[in-house]
Amino acid sequence: MKRVQVVTDSTADVPAQWAAELNITVVPCLIHAGTEVFRDRVDISPEVYYQRLAESHELPRTSQPPMREFVHTYRHILDANGSADIVSIHVAGRFSGAVNAAWAAAQEMADPSRIEIVDSGTVSMGMGWVVVEAARLAQTGASLTQVSDAAHALVRRSKTAAMIDTLDNLYRGGRISQVSAMLGSALQIKPLISLEGGEAIVWGKVRTRKRALRRLVEEVQSWGLLAEMAVLHIAAEELAQELAALLSDRVPADRLLFQAAGPALATHLGLGAIGVCGLRAAEEGNSQYGQT
Repeated sequence: MKRVQVVTDSTADVPAQWAAELNITVVPCLIHAGTEVFRDRVDISPEVYYQRLAESHELPRTSQPPMREFVHTYRHILDANGSADIVSIHVAGRFSGAVNAAWAAAQEMADPSRIEIVDSGTVSMGMGWVVVEAARLAQTGASLTQVSDAAHALVRRSKTAAMIDTLDNLYRGGRISQVSAMLGSALQIKPLISLEGGEAIVWGKVRTRKRALRRLVEEVQSWGLLAEMAVLHIAAEELAQELAALLSDRVPADRLLFQAAGPALATHLGLGAIGVCGLRAAEEGNSQYGQT
């Protein structure tokens, strides 16, 4: 029986220990800071990057892993493990070209049918939970089709919501006007966003962090029963810990992940952002990974 190995990109924010234990291959995105280029979570840690981001006058930019990195990754897996197939799960195609680069790389293989590409429609641990659960299933000996189908089912159960603390990075990245950024800062506006169908949706705007926490808790409560949950932050550990405490009844302690978000996400959302990524529990009558 062929084994299946899961591949993803670094925007999934999967903890390195989990990736090692579950045999997940993480292809790093790139961070361009002036003349320097860093591999996300390889050449620079989130904490070091946050400090650079705070001190930088020019906003770094991000790019998806080059196609050649996916080609190298796929060939290494297929050549080193002749009986292995690949399920490659990536950040939403509307946010990054990673999924397209992965697809193009798969076409370079002798047998592209041995690689299934999955657009997660989301980012960070919203995608990370899909990756982790798919890898857990792969370790049970599930087939390529079973793991791929499960990944698509898991995507439909993924939920992500976040608070942006400052509009500065959105302005510096050209996503909003200077007037909007200045007005938002003056009024201390905290946009609340969710990811739905591969799109970022602004579903609320509040004027204090306290109100933002309350609205985030209400949003997560509306998701229903959760199988997994992650609370992430970008240089806002204390605020994120407060949010995690408010959400402690949503999942058992061993199902709650708390960590810093990666450099790629920090570049776009900015310092001070916090977020929650959940995996809704499977509906009654369904298997853990989708319809039985």
